[in-house]
Amino acid sequence: MVSTTRPDSRLSGTIWVMGALLAASIEPIIVKFGFRGHLSPWHLFTLKSVFAAVLCFTVCFLFKFKFADREQLKKLMVSSILLIGTNLFTMFALYYISAVTVITVVTTTPALVAVLNQRLGRDQLDKLFWPGFWLSFLGVLLSIELSQFIVQPLGLVLMFGAVITSSFYRVQMERLTDEISPAVASACTMAVGAVFSLIFILPFNFNMPANAWYFGVWIGIAAGLANIAFLYAINTVGATRISVITMLQRPLLIVAAAVLLKEPVTIAQVIGIVLVIAGTQMARVTRLQPKS
Repeated sequence: MVSTTRPDSRLSGTIWVMGALLAASIEPIIVKFGFRGHLSPWHLFTLKSVFAAVLCFTVCFLFKFKFADREQLKKLMVSSILLIGTNLFTMFALYYISAVTVITVVTTTPALVAVLNQRLGRDQLDKLFWPGFWLSFLGVLLSIELSQFIVQPLGLVLMFGAVITSSFYRVQMERLTDEISPAVASACTMAVGAVFSLIFILPFNFNMPANAWYFGVWIGIAAGLANIAFLYAINTVGATRISVITMLQRPLLIVAAAVLLKEPVTIAQVIGIVLVIAGTQMARVTRLQPKS
């Protein structure tokens, strides 16, 4: 059966998508500022995990979400491990390569998510999906200033590792958020990351600089909000579609920089933005009932 989408679902999906894009765009920028303050990835990852978990549980408490039971917690363990891997890979990749390079590599995620969901029988890709994806990817490349694109082998390997773990995480959470509230699922997965950090990382990095707490709080808030919004978007519009839409992240950053920071926009960037918008509209997918 083909799933149907109500107008109110489309509206809520758009709101969650925009929230996820905004929060996810802010996080790597704060991380890079943290590295400029001579902080290590271990410091930032630990504090990010703890404060993100605190934020997610606060949201669940304020809105009185029903907490997950034991069986649901077991199902979330694999997703939690995948999220830890994604966060670690991304954090250390940002240590070696620029945020622009990270965002560029992340744009390959929709391809893997689409293949996985198609193999699982959850999605039917429209005939223009792949032309739309490659058009968007070309647009992202055109929107990049070559001076900001830093190619470092270890950083690229780490980032592609993040793409793999993130793709499996998205596919897993699309299924799990049908039975667990996205806010609760986010709180549980973030909590596992926090416990992992406190047990395996903090004892070896106990002496943190004072400024680590400042950056850790803001990174944790951005990460927590991004994950909650992202899981709601996945539940509403599907992992494949939301992954395609996240390719708009780079054009949004360019527009924001032009409006807020008065940075000049090149003709190549304008063409890139147009291609990304057109490509994301072409790369349509129909959500199907998953096969048993």
